[in-house]
Amino acid sequence: MCRAGKNPPCCFLKYERKCEMELKVNEVVLPAPITFNYEELKAELLQKVSVYETMVYTEDQVKSAKSDRAALNRLKKALNDERIRQEKEYMQPFTTFKTQVGELVKIIDHSVSIVDKQVKEFEEQKKAEKLQQIQDFFNSKTFPGNFDGLSFKQFFDEKWLNASASMKSIQEAIDVKIEQIAKDLAVVDSLPSYAFEARECYIDTLDLARAVSEAHRLQEQAEKKSAWEAEQQKRKEEAAAAIKPTPVMTDTNDQRDIENFPSRKWIGFQAFLSVDEAKALGAWLRNNGIKYKAI
Repeated sequence: MCRAGKNPPCCFLKYERKCEMELKVNEVVLPAPITFNYEELKAELLQKVSVYETMVYTEDQVKSAKSDRAALNRLKKALNDERIRQEKEYMQPFTTFKTQVGELVKIIDHSVSIVDKQVKEFEEQKKAEKLQQIQDFFNSKTFPGNFDGLSFKQFFDEKWLNASASMKSIQEAIDVKIEQIAKDLAVVDSLPSYAFEARECYIDTLDLARAVSEAHRLQEQAEKKSAWEAEQQKRKEEAAAAIKPTPVMTDTNDQRDIENFPSRKWIGFQAFLSVDEAKALGAWLRNNGIKYKAI
């Protein structure tokens, strides 16, 4: 509680032990305004400024210019020196008050930290007790067989530990969540394909839409894979047909080829080709009358 007005401001700290501390501040008499020949100096300076703004010193007047500059700097120094002196004297009472208040605040902060530690320990203890009550209630529930893999951590909501959350509301929330999860798992388990993978996804996220989406993704992926494998098999068969070798020659035929084509001989090799390249190679060999066979 703070009071202001004619009476000095004061604040109270009350304890259960009926211990009361009160801050009493005596009425502060503020210093009188600092007066000096401000208007006189200002008028004189402005008059000189108007002269300096239009004056152009000649070489003969350099000594006079230096003298004017020195006079102005002396006045400037005198003003600043007096300002510093007056400020220090003017602020001294407040500086002392500020230091004293700082010392008291440090003592208060230390006391608050001691009390705060005990308050937090009490609050943590209450939260631990409440958490145990929630877990005991959860463990007392009977879950369907399809709840395998689900844990208390997936049901728990950190907000349940707030003092504003009653055990009745928490128990109702758990019952509602169990009912919803049972419905979601029934949907997941009824999926025509990839139900197991979808169930694993749901157990991790408790997100039905995401689990169903995962099953659909896996189904689409399987269909794409099947189509790709079929296409690869088709290409292999086409490649094999394109370079199907001529019947294996007997030794007699090989000898006859050598006699008929003395510039040719059988050369064994393997080639790393695509299906289209294999087709092109087979066509080129046939078009050029080159025999080939399997090795």
